[in-house]
Amino acid sequence: MNYEDRVVCFLDILGFRGHVAGTIDPDGTEEKDRTDHLIAAFEGIRDILDIDRQQDREGEEVTQFSDSVVISFRATEESGVFYALLNIMWVQVNLVLRGILCRGAVAQGKLIHTPKVLFGPGMVDAYVLESKAALYPRVILDESIINLGARAHARHHLPEHEVQSIMSLLEKDSDGMYYINYVTGAQSELDDPELDYPKYLYCLQQIVESGLAVRDPSVAVKYRWLREKLQPHIESIKTGVAENRPEGDELRDAYESIPDL
Repeated sequence: MNYEDRVVCFLDILGFRGHVAGTIDPDGTEEKDRTDHLIAAFEGIRDILDIDRQQDREGEEVTQFSDSVVISFRATEESGVFYALLNIMWVQVNLVLRGILCRGAVAQGKLIHTPKVLFGPGMVDAYVLESKAALYPRVILDESIINLGARAHARHHLPEHEVQSIMSLLEKDSDGMYYINYVTGAQSELDDPELDYPKYLYCLQQIVESGLAVRDPSVAVKYRWLREKLQPHIESIKTGVAENRPEGDELRDAYESIPDL
């Protein structure tokens, strides 16, 4: 067994200690609804990433432990970058709809990753990037991963077309890092993009509102970042539906019911 050159995606659920604490009442009684809520969230992750169907993941490995998930694939895998980022966005959307956020990072490096073994410099790099640079509820990567995706493009794509596909999932942040844009770019990934989007934005709004109420400034700053991305987007949509849809329209009412932050 030798190191392989792999792309490593490390994801970590934010506030997991609080989510777990919420499953137990002060008197020690289990809050079964909250326990089931967390179980459903993890089952959703496992289903999206095919964790229990290893035979369906040629060249890709996925490991979930506690509140963390590691996805890796060979750096030469055709469209590997695009599909990994897309899967991560699906994970993020699934978690948001359950009131949960995650943070993470994507790196490239030497790695051994099997169903039983996971270690290597690539794993360390992804973990350090997540813990030291992601900072906010975002999954980050730098331009080198995008360039790698261009080199390992699908056979039916030119490199520039592969980059376009990858960039359709990303946004460049003020610190120069790219992040998977689950905040304003996830509409097309919903089951019913038109009807489900107001609910999705409302879930994000509720997460931000709760997070901003936390007194710990190291926690609140994460939700201020999300508010800065989300609130202008909601305002823009509200303006658009007010101009283009009549009063009493179901979709207009759904958007206008989302409280401002």
